[in-house]
Amino acid sequence: VSHPGVEVPRSVPAIIHGLKYHAGVPSESIEWHGHNDYYASVTNSTTSWLYGGSSVNTTLFGIGERVGNTPLEAMVVEYAQIKGTVKSMNLQVINEIENYFEKELNYDIPPKTPFVGSEFNVTKAGIHADGLLKDEEIYNSFDTKKILNKPPLVAINSYSGIASLAYWINSYFGLKGDDKINKNDERLIPVKNKIDEEYEDGRTTNISNEEMEKFANTHIFNYMNNEKAI
Repeated sequence: VSHPGVEVPRSVPAIIHGLKYHAGVPSESIEWHGHNDYYASVTNSTTSWLYGGSSVNTTLFGIGERVGNTPLEAMVVEYAQIKGTVKSMNLQVINEIENYFEKELNYDIPPKTPFVGSEFNVTKAGIHADGLLKDEEIYNSFDTKKILNKPPLVAINSYSGIASLAYWINSYFGLKGDDKINKNDERLIPVKNKIDEEYEDGRTTNISNEEMEKFANTHIFNYMNNEKAI
């Protein structure tokens, strides 16, 4: 564990300290190999860095025996936070690797997996969507579009309000500046009514992107086919 005051063999700081100062092992020869049995692989791996270890063993998406290894993408983000910069790093490659694993290898990544899951930066709460509409930094801890090429999104369901619809349309169609849809735009009302009708008829699933695109083209852009109109 990473907590101070814990004794060997449970203490990560004590293990690294002991190897360096009592066993004389140089930092460049110390590497940490962790598994996620206690949900602590990333924390322990980062702690080993901070106390003098030079390397961390990782696997893409934490794939490994039992509960998996330390995820490579997690440690890349940890490294960037420790250094305070992503200079000379292209973290958007993480998104490309994710797409490759899913499309070419048919590997299913749990949707809520940090940084790579399809829902890791998707909100379903209306109040969160309203905050995103006003200032993205309120609910998005970093610029996921710039760094990972994964813009924050909202899932549209029976609990979605007008603000969620406005944010979805702006994000999906890439609307900027004066072209952005405001939550007070009256054109959103028929879209909201159509969605409400779906759930009044017994629907339980989220509204798909394809359905939302059609609603937006019909009621927002007065565009009656499936092409995006920006």
